[in-house]
Amino acid sequence: LGLIGPTGCGKTTLLRIIDLLDLPSSGKIFFDGIDITASNVKDMDIRRRIGMVFQKPIVFKGTVYDNIRYGLKVRGKNEDSYETEIFKLLDSLGLAGYEERDASTLSGGETQRIALARVLITEPDLLLLDEPTANLDPLSTEKIEKLIAELSKKKHTTIIMATHNLIQGQKLSDQIAILNKKIFQMGTPEEVFLKPAHKFVAEFVGVRNVKKGTATQLEPDLTLIKLRKINIYSISHLEGLVYASIRPEDITLSKMKVISSALNEFKGNVKGIVDNGGLIEIEVDVGEDFTVHMTRKSFLDMELTVGSEVWLQFKASAVNVFECEC
Repeated sequence: LGLIGPTGCGKTTLLRIIDLLDLPSSGKIFFDGIDITASNVKDMDIRRRIGMVFQKPIVFKGTVYDNIRYGLKVRGKNEDSYETEIFKLLDSLGLAGYEERDASTLSGGETQRIALARVLITEPDLLLLDEPTANLDPLSTEKIEKLIAELSKKKHTTIIMATHNLIQGQKLSDQIAILNKKIFQMGTPEEVFLKPAHKFVAEFVGVRNVKKGTATQLEPDLTLIKLRKINIYSISHLEGLVYASIRPEDITLSKMKVISSALNEFKGNVKGIVDNGGLIEIEVDVGEDFTVHMTRKSFLDMELTVGSEVWLQFKASAVNVFECEC
């Protein structure tokens, strides 16, 4: 599960509550059917089944090997029987040969990886990760992400990972919860990113075209949405005040009117152009402003400039509609 949200939205607080470090102001959390938020639940057996890696981890005095072995010690496990596993873990984290290094001399990224190793060696049933790659370079980040994916898929470890990185959350998570003081939406990455159910979610995951309007169902699978200056069609069944979102990559532009099955077609003018390298961002005014993404090749072929007259199209099925909490 990926907990995704902006800084200060409550991701770390939720992880600390699950780890029995903080008490919630309301609500309950159950672990294997046990209410772990109850004031009388301080069972060390439960704590030993949960492992948490903090965003700003600490290391203890001694060597790297001593630090990793510490997790086994506090859980009452035979440290010597895990020697081979510790060396394998160090290698998988790009830290082979670090076992005798003084842990206090490590860099921030190395410290993060040692803290992760210290928890992983205990083989927790539930692994809590707070921004696991926040302080790491790209190569170290790749190693950590690969390890997280293997833990989830091969060892079937339950992982709850807090991150503000949308790409990382989408890549590593089976389920995603978008958080901002509360959970706004939870579902598969596809559901959350392609069909946001709230204005905050849509804007947070990068849906640029979020429009407020009034929806009226015309047919069982066709709804008219009146925006400020134009009307658009959707296959949604919602009526009344709604938000409609259209992803920039689902909109096409042409210099001439094109015959197609798209019900939403408007004539307008290019208002702005932003070159993002391989992807060009075009802002088009058709009475409402729409952001469109184009490949560089398509952009160059169309020879677009600010002020160019264009036709903008998108299908009714490309319009995601959700209730307006107005």
